[in-house]
Amino acid sequence: MGAVFAGVCLLGELALGVALVIGAFFTLAFSSEAYRHNATPLHQALNLLAFALAVLPTFVTLWVGWRRFLSDRPWEAVPLGLGLPLVALVVCAGAAFLAVMGGEGSTSRHREQEARAALAALRAEVDGGARHKVCDLVARDPRASAEDMRRCRDFIESQPGVEARWAEFSKFFDEQMGFQTWKLGEVGLAPAFEWSKAVPVIRHDQEWFLRAFYETWLARPQALASMEDLGRLRLALQSSTRYLGWDARAVETLRTQVLPVLSGRLDAQEPRLRALPDMDAWLLGSVREKIQNLQASPEDGVEPLPPLPGTPPPGAVGVARMADDGALDLWLRASPTSGAFGDVYLRRASYDPEYEGWLKHLGGALRPGELRFIPAP
Repeated sequence: MGAVFAGVCLLGELALGVALVIGAFFTLAFSSEAYRHNATPLHQALNLLAFALAVLPTFVTLWVGWRRFLSDRPWEAVPLGLGLPLVALVVCAGAAFLAVMGGEGSTSRHREQEARAALAALRAEVDGGARHKVCDLVARDPRASAEDMRRCRDFIESQPGVEARWAEFSKFFDEQMGFQTWKLGEVGLAPAFEWSKAVPVIRHDQEWFLRAFYETWLARPQALASMEDLGRLRLALQSSTRYLGWDARAVETLRTQVLPVLSGRLDAQEPRLRALPDMDAWLLGSVREKIQNLQASPEDGVEPLPPLPGTPPPGAVGVARMADDGALDLWLRASPTSGAFGDVYLRRASYDPEYEGWLKHLGGALRPGELRFIPAP
């Protein structure tokens, strides 16, 4: 019976060891794929160490089995007996996990250092007179200043051709997602825990940008000439809302000056669009719906800013209010040093993962209806 029990235990431990090897293999495969272009030598070495650690418990189990059933040497000399493979499994699994995390952390830090160095080099070029790169700087630096945006605007407006201007505007637009965005923490409006709320890359002169972006779009010869262009227009309209971080002036200008022209162009182009072989009636209807929503409800999803509870202290980036249901309404500036309270709005319910972090950042719980200024992170 003792031999049977030992055999069953060893088979179970062997199965766990094999499972650890398989899990480590797939984990490292995905990790290597994610970091395949810039994994540091330390990352690669730690990945090898992690795999070696994952394999080790299987060999320990086989060795213990050999000592238990095949060896003439005393079984009592085996440390921990049948428990040795299990201890090795736990220790090696933990060490392998730490090695994987350490490797990924090494590469992540290296990436951050490279990104900071590249951004510093780009800023040095722009400050040295490279006007053609100033919009690249605005698109890549979450802390780009109002002066950076002014220089970007000047450069775009200096371009004589529509295509040249559009090439600059395209730096701020993702054809899969719409306008490029930053996380609130990246622009300095919230602590690092606020990872889910994003705002447009353009943090200054938004009114000019939205108007000029759509005017340049419509001035292109290929504007509204294909379903692909209509799809890009849908993404642009979808990400041009107050709720997604554009200020009230920008959206109002879009609503009153741009959308009527855009709607008229769409009406004129509709017969030709419907004649296209790949005509998508849903896409055309969706674009019209988004135009109508922006015209009818520009403030949809955004609570109006209440009267401020006094004079904002220096450095305040917004104002918060606790609703009757315990949720937090947050009205933030466009950037830590510019814009008005309410240019960015977000709401955090009590069940949101960021809720407790915001309460702590605000200095503790608020009473329902109480307003409190939001300090800079």
